[in-house]
Amino acid sequence: MALAQQFKLSKTRWLAAVGVIACCVVVIWFFTRPNSDALRVPLGVEQAAIVTYSGPKLAVAPYKWGVAVNVRIAEVIEKSDRRIYDIRYIVNRSGTYDLKDYLAAEDGSELAALPTFEFMGDPQLSKDLDTRIQETEEVRVEVGGRYYETLAVLAVLWIGWLLLLIFYKRKKPVEIADDSETEPTLAEQLRAYLDEIESGTIDTAAKAKMEMALIHCWREELSLSDRQMGDSLKQISSNSKTSEALKQLQHWLHHPSSPVSDAEIAAVIRPYTKEVAP
Repeated sequence: MALAQQFKLSKTRWLAAVGVIACCVVVIWFFTRPNSDALRVPLGVEQAAIVTYSGPKLAVAPYKWGVAVNVRIAEVIEKSDRRIYDIRYIVNRSGTYDLKDYLAAEDGSELAALPTFEFMGDPQLSKDLDTRIQETEEVRVEVGGRYYETLAVLAVLWIGWLLLLIFYKRKKPVEIADDSETEPTLAEQLRAYLDEIESGTIDTAAKAKMEMALIHCWREELSLSDRQMGDSLKQISSNSKTSEALKQLQHWLHHPSSPVSDAEIAAVIRPYTKEVAP
């Protein structure tokens, strides 16, 4: 009998403890539950709020680093007895906030009777934001009126017009004749000078050219082509094969009453009028 009473007493205490724990859980939930009146908004998305206030003109409170809500006043409509504010705000992190905490009087006075506007940043809404946008908006933009076909035709016409400007009635480049093959050799030049000497028609200009042609032949004969002209003339005047011919040529050219005859100069020139095999 005593054992039954003791068991009944223990059961009563156990039920009382369970009831106390349940009451504590209910109380904690009641005080920690989110305010159902607060507007739930996604993080990072700009929201709009219309605030009507008859007090001093509102301004955004000074910005603080790390603030949870960014606020700006988009538009103010002036009325005779009040102002209507279009306020935009972005919530940066989860939590419950009041818009009036981010507003201040423009003249620095205290804000009286400013209405409360509570909202809650909800990260769960932010996760599904892209999905909701894709469900409500069409990703592809349809362009009517055969836009792409018209664009392709215009591109072809533009390219054709450009090619027409470049190639239509374009003048052909002037072909420059190669005169290197028709240039007379030294032997041919000296033959011409020899004919003029024998016919007595050679003039001063032809004599000067003939002198340079002969000196060129002598430089090649004595292998002096890589020497300076002054050094070459010294070698030609001192060489036994060419010294006498050079003296006769210079005396015939530069002395009007030179005893050197045209026949002697012709004899000097004649050996160089024959083509030499390479």
